[in-house]
Amino acid sequence: MEVINARSALLSNYEVLSLLRELEADHLASTKTAFRIKKEEEASGTTPLPGGSREPEILDNLRTVEVEAIEYLAADWQPTSKQTAAGVTKLVKALAPYDLTKGEKLQIVNLAPSETVELYVIVEELEDRFGSDQPVEILEKVKESLSAPDTPAANGTSAVTPRYTAAAPVNGTYEEPDNWDEEDEQMWDDTGEGAGVEGELDVDDD
Repeated sequence: MEVINARSALLSNYEVLSLLRELEADHLASTKTAFRIKKEEEASGTTPLPGGSREPEILDNLRTVEVEAIEYLAADWQPTSKQTAAGVTKLVKALAPYDLTKGEKLQIVNLAPSETVELYVIVEELEDRFGSDQPVEILEKVKESLSAPDTPAANGTSAVTPRYTAAAPVNGTYEEPDNWDEEDEQMWDDTGEGAGVEGELDVDDD
């Protein structure tokens, strides 16, 4: 395999999280399909051919990395918990008038700073380049791009619960999650709001 362009675009943490969630949804959907086929074969008395298992092939190490990355990026203390695709797009466009590098814009999106001291860590020579007024404006743009966090339920947990739990290998096979809904075949649509957000941060002038 040859890498044609090692860094064709910059992705924000929110976009990485969205992509990982899509991959997780695809995996769960394919696992569900495999178990359905297996049950149909057992019900009809069909004996699967050796080596012909329809269960999805998965690398346990890769699954571990994906699940842990999702847990990290989706943590309550992460800005991603208050970000939306529309909000990220809005922020990137709002930062366009400022003389920021693409890397600085990406860090502002990822870290969502709320204090000027945080901008000093992100933006090189902040005071010399932007004076005292523009940093305050940038922080205001960041604040406007964030949505309210999920409202906690009465028991102190998030009111938003995952529709599926990740399947885990048991004795080399995957067990069907209890909370699968037979009517939920299509869970994700990557052609709607937020599609192509990374285009605002693509690398073309380095």
